[in-house]
Amino acid sequence: MRETETPGAADGPGEAARIRQQHTVAEEWRRLLTRIRKLDGFDHFLLPPSAEQMRREAAEGPIALINIDGLRSDALVVTTGGIELVPLDVTEGRLALEARRFLTAVSVGAGLPRARRREAAETVFDILEWLWDAIAEPVLKAAGLTRPIPEGTPRGAVPRLWWSASGPLAHLPLHAAGHHRAGVLGDGRSVLDRVASSYTPSIRALRHARQAPAAGRTTGPFLAVRRPTGADGGEGASVDEVAAMARVLGGLRTVQGADATAARVLTELSSASVVHFACHGLSDAEDPSRSRLELADGPLGVLDVARGHLPHARLAVLLACHTTRADRLPDEAIHLTSAFQTAGYPQVVGALWEATDLVSVRLAERLYDSLRAYGGGLDVGDTARVVHGIVRELRARHAGSPRVWAPYVHTGR
Repeated sequence: MRETETPGAADGPGEAARIRQQHTVAEEWRRLLTRIRKLDGFDHFLLPPSAEQMRREAAEGPIALINIDGLRSDALVVTTGGIELVPLDVTEGRLALEARRFLTAVSVGAGLPRARRREAAETVFDILEWLWDAIAEPVLKAAGLTRPIPEGTPRGAVPRLWWSASGPLAHLPLHAAGHHRAGVLGDGRSVLDRVASSYTPSIRALRHARQAPAAGRTTGPFLAVRRPTGADGGEGASVDEVAAMARVLGGLRTVQGADATAARVLTELSSASVVHFACHGLSDAEDPSRSRLELADGPLGVLDVARGHLPHARLAVLLACHTTRADRLPDEAIHLTSAFQTAGYPQVVGALWEATDLVSVRLAERLYDSLRAYGGGLDVGDTARVVHGIVRELRARHAGSPRVWAPYVHTGR
């Protein structure tokens, strides 16, 4: 009679040892979490936020957590008054299709025939309207944001809202959802006309960003990192973006050309309060943690930035970001902007897809001019509303080309 086999015996002693090690590590992890959560202020360490904590984070404006799933799709709209479940008429398949169509359309550049550019613009308009009808309008209604911002409203009185989305939805501009075609633009059916939007990967990430030094006036140091951004290896918009920053800020430190190595940039970041990256970036579709900026000696990854010590970090501006290709939509809602927020910058300004050089320069000029503080330095506390106002200006200047004005986003506190 054959001896009865014990579970795992067929795999040999090596597999049994591996399983024992997994149990040992899991138990040690549990003990460490228990010890940490007994420390003052760490009772919720690595736990999802409670309903009370979520409502507390909505004190500055509603937070919309959107989940698109094969079973159902919903938004959780968090306000100080409660948390409302909003069913959404969106399917995974439709969302993936629209995201691919959108990213393909916004990649149509000025060098293609006018008919192709006009067709791409119509596609973008269609998808922005679908985003409004299917997602944004129900969310704004639940958040109580049902009326357009009155003309003449002071910038500080513009309401704010935070979007947290996952999957393909993270690659669509919820902040620009709406009806923007000529003839209907003035009826207020757009997010831009109702609220200043920000993005965050999660409520936990937003809470972490708000634990950074208080927003407000900073006198520097200010840093610009410049590498050529032209498609043919030329300078592209990088020179003019940095020049726009230099016109506003005295004592700007610029790291450029062959000096813009990963080690040098990391050293400079440790003391800078505001950094402007005028260089190419890439969001990695396979592993978002490998998202990176291209420097003189290779990539600077977001993990490299996250491992650094950034005690003075207040604002990062990344206008040369590239989104993932339309045929490779990742499941993670991480772009360079949200990755840099997670890495330690409480506020990040960036682009969801490759932006037009001249428009990026215009945005940089208006951004730093609007943030300039009386007596010198920058007041970064209202960055989200500043970006919102600039994007509205760009929409007015480029009304027929939403791919030009819609990529720019604010992420963070």
